[in-house]
Amino acid sequence: MQKIPVKLAEPGMKLAKPVARDNGMVVLAEGLELSEGIINRLVSMNVERIVVQGNPLDLGDGSDSSWGKKSERLDHLFRRYTNDKWMFRVKGFFREYFNLKAAAQKAEAEAYKLAEEQAAASALEADEAEKVDERGEDF
Repeated sequence: MQKIPVKLAEPGMKLAKPVARDNGMVVLAEGLELSEGIINRLVSMNVERIVVQGNPLDLGDGSDSSWGKKSERLDHLFRRYTNDKWMFRVKGFFREYFNLKAAAQKAEAEAYKLAEEQAAASALEADEAEKVDERGEDF
């Protein structure tokens, strides 16, 4: 079972826990297989995270992002509370939150880079097609 940002959800993943609204009404049942439409619906409902079966994503440590740096700093910030079980839990919640944010930030950067590469490739193809048209040649 893995909690992931909805931005990283992919079709074919299955919910390990139901998705509920703030009033407790279940919107999506446990075990439901995600599709592109369901993921888009979750985004439109402003759902930030879901719990899926297994560990489909390597969230990594995200140490190269600002969120990853915040996660690393937690040990220093909570150094005086090593024996306090409640502060240990608070630190764990913060660490999970920062790691999820770091993973989402990394995924957005990769998606942006991929979109730029695809735009450059399509521009190159358009230039090539234009050069062929100028010479009067057919494909």
